[in-house]
Amino acid sequence: MLASPTLLAVVAHPDDELSTGGALAKYAAAGARCYVVCATRGDGPDAQIKNEAATRETLGQVRLQELACSCATLGIEAPRCLHYQDGAVVQVPLETAARDVARLIRELQPQIVITHDPGGGYGHPDHIAVSAFTTRAFELAADARVDLSLPPHHPAKLYYFALPRSFREQVPALRDRRAEIGGKVLGFVGVPDEQITTEVDIRDWLERKLAALACHRSQFDFDPATGQPKTFTTSVPEPQRLKLFGYERFVLARAPAGYVLNGIPETHQLAGL
Repeated sequence: MLASPTLLAVVAHPDDELSTGGALAKYAAAGARCYVVCATRGDGPDAQIKNEAATRETLGQVRLQELACSCATLGIEAPRCLHYQDGAVVQVPLETAARDVARLIRELQPQIVITHDPGGGYGHPDHIAVSAFTTRAFELAADARVDLSLPPHHPAKLYYFALPRSFREQVPALRDRRAEIGGKVLGFVGVPDEQITTEVDIRDWLERKLAALACHRSQFDFDPATGQPKTFTTSVPEPQRLKLFGYERFVLARAPAGYVLNGIPETHQLAGL
């Protein structure tokens, strides 16, 4: 294993970083450099403001501040933002966005890149677009023929976030969650359980992850009794929460030549490096 690895998560919106927040916090505490790149400021026309933390005019600035708070709480590097329009990431030409991310990959030189699954978790077009251009960026960054004003860099692994599809039955709040995006009502789909290759134990980091989630005050209602944001994660009792959400799950989409799982799930993303 590398003595000081670098991980890069590329996400669509502020709060999406929490899909891998526990793993990033865990690896950062062990000496890794961990970065988040966010495609948007989370202030699109479909964005809801849950409390008085922001106004429509200040929402983008507030959500970037909330993202910075989340990253600081996780103990990782300050976030970067691509400043694409929330709700319209799919309109950014794929090659343009891929080059933007590939340039960051060459600058930050991560061994691990993490992003949304190709289905976007619940079909969110921004998530799907980010997954597509990050996957393309993974290849462009390593291609010496592509001029990005920085030397080529080939990350070792590419991972997709993976909330198991079986959670539809185990977490009612997730199953019943709906989001209206671009005039369409979207519900949780998730990743088929059998496609999940990697489970990172974050039980010791779950409270830290929930504290980071609480940074996103403009996005959630808060339980006055517990002070916790009301999300599908906090909707289940503590023992069940630890069992379900004490692990972060991923699909290994790209790996080094010769790296084989042999049907045994990885227990950490740095395996084989």
